[in-house]
Amino acid sequence: MHTFEITIQRQGEGEGACPVIAEERRDGGQLPIRVEGALRLDQNELLAIEGDVAAYGQALGAALFGGAVRDAFVEALARADATLRVLLFIEDVPMRGLRWERLYAPIDGGWKLLATFQRAPFSRYMPSLTDRRFPPIGRRDLRALIVVASPAPGNRFQLAPFDVAASTAGVRESLGPIPSTLLADIDGADGPPTLDEICARITAEPTTILHLVCHGRVLKGGDLVLFLAGADGPSSVEAVTGTRLIERLSSLDGARGLPHFAFLSTCESASPDADEAMGGLGQRLVRELGMPAVVAMTDKVSVVTATALSAAIYLRLREHGEPDRALVEGAVRLAERGDAMVPVLFSRLGGLPLFSDTLDRALTPAELRAGLDALELLLPARAPTLADELGEALRRSSPFAKTRMTAGPSSTSCCARSARSW
Repeated sequence: MHTFEITIQRQGEGEGACPVIAEERRDGGQLPIRVEGALRLDQNELLAIEGDVAAYGQALGAALFGGAVRDAFVEALARADATLRVLLFIEDVPMRGLRWERLYAPIDGGWKLLATFQRAPFSRYMPSLTDRRFPPIGRRDLRALIVVASPAPGNRFQLAPFDVAASTAGVRESLGPIPSTLLADIDGADGPPTLDEICARITAEPTTILHLVCHGRVLKGGDLVLFLAGADGPSSVEAVTGTRLIERLSSLDGARGLPHFAFLSTCESASPDADEAMGGLGQRLVRELGMPAVVAMTDKVSVVTATALSAAIYLRLREHGEPDRALVEGAVRLAERGDAMVPVLFSRLGGLPLFSDTLDRALTPAELRAGLDALELLLPARAPTLADELGEALRRSSPFAKTRMTAGPSSTSCCARSARSW
């Protein structure tokens, strides 16, 4: 893995700039290459050009990639055999509120938008201080909880309804073989899109992906409000603050813990205004709960664009498991849309994949079950003389063998190969 991590440190009292540290890291035992710089920005000037995405992004880029940092980035990109992952870690709180998803970088002698440049996947890197564990997972462990909450017409918050069926179908189609549970007020759903039901499902079912589609709004104090279904029936709407959601999720200890990946298809779910106060919901899920990766929206986004973007992301994510690559590969297909650059990835993976199909870890329960299911079908056909003997021996020793033939140590490689593929 090849990364270029940029840290914007806190501005000292009386100083006019934030110190910047850039480190290029490569696999193979090579020492990191470290350079230092300084970030000087006039936020009033930025605010004046906020409506011009390109001018705003280039102004950010010129300030961040200056001097030695620019030279180090250009050289790192030239050395990268495949992709150079750009990780931006912002310690300075006021700087977090800028629209870094628009960042341009010095590429090929000019300036290019990192959000659509596939050779350098970009993410907001956010270490977490929580002690909550997120065990390594494989492809077989992916399972989605889809929550789609459209307000009823004439609701007291004056929120516009949207097409739940269309949003749901697009997400499920892009998830492909990944199993999912749907919380929505439509026929065929598994339950209502309420906060209580979300918590109940995460508690009862292994959930590695949380996909949330709803309206969102930033309060004057900086907290975010999500509009979910109320407990009084399909026509009721409940305003759930981000703080309340985090408090509820923090108390859960479900079958496989909290989701490893969240897609927040809500307008303003990562609002810079919220970031300067209590923090946008996307950032807080990573920072406070320790979620490995969250895609959130930095501004109002149409349901059509959010659905198309999530579909593109899931198609790529299930292929290689790398959220930063999945986002840039998905966003580039929507680059001509006015709100396509709204999403941003907050992650503490540091460029690592969300799941791994390698054999450098213990198999998960889902992978073992998949391998045992395959073995039950293969063994009678390929080694019928051993089927009865092996089945009886394993029924006495394996907790998975109550209702099916199971595999022991001698079948580990067979189980592993079956479990690693769909």
